[in-house]
Amino acid sequence: MKKYLLDTNIFIDAYDRYYRNEYFPTFWEKFAVILNDHVIIPKVVQDEITKSPWFLQWLADNYKDSILNHKDYAEQWQVILDYVQSCGLYKDSVLTNQTRGWANDAIADPWLVAIAKEDELVVVSNEEKEPSLGKGRLQKSAKVPDVCEKQKVRCIGRNEFFGEIGLSI
Repeated sequence: MKKYLLDTNIFIDAYDRYYRNEYFPTFWEKFAVILNDHVIIPKVVQDEITKSPWFLQWLADNYKDSILNHKDYAEQWQVILDYVQSCGLYKDSVLTNQTRGWANDAIADPWLVAIAKEDELVVVSNEEKEPSLGKGRLQKSAKVPDVCEKQKVRCIGRNEFFGEIGLSI
C-alpha cells in the first residue's frame, strides 16, 4: 500500500547530488520499485523538477501509477495556508513571496502537507525543523517538518524513509 509523499528535494538530491545515474544504476533500479510500491507523486512535485530531463524521462519510464492531481486537495491546501497566515510564527512573505511563497500554487510544500493530512500519508523531506520557531522572532520561511508537526502529519527524512521501506543496495 502506498503511503509516502516525497518532497521535491528528495528527488533532486537523488539524481543530482547523491545517486547520479551514471554511478549508481542499482539505486535507480531499486528506486523504481520503491516508487511503485510505496510512493504517491503529486503533479506539483513533478512540475518542480525542471532541471533534469534525464530524471523526468526516467520517471515517465519507471513510475507506473498515475501522477496525483494535487488540485483535488485545494480545500485542505487552503486550510494549511490559513494556518501559516494566522499561527503567529511567520512573516507575511512566507505566503506572498512571488517565487517561493506558499500561496503560489506552483510551490509543492503546502500541497504535500495538505495531501498528507487529507489522506493520512507520510511526508518525506530533507528539510530540517527551524530551532528558533516560536521563540519570539517571526520566521521568513516555513519548513515542511514544522508545519507537518503542527498539522499532526508525520514527516521523516530520507534515511528514515529508506529504513522503513527496507532499501538495501
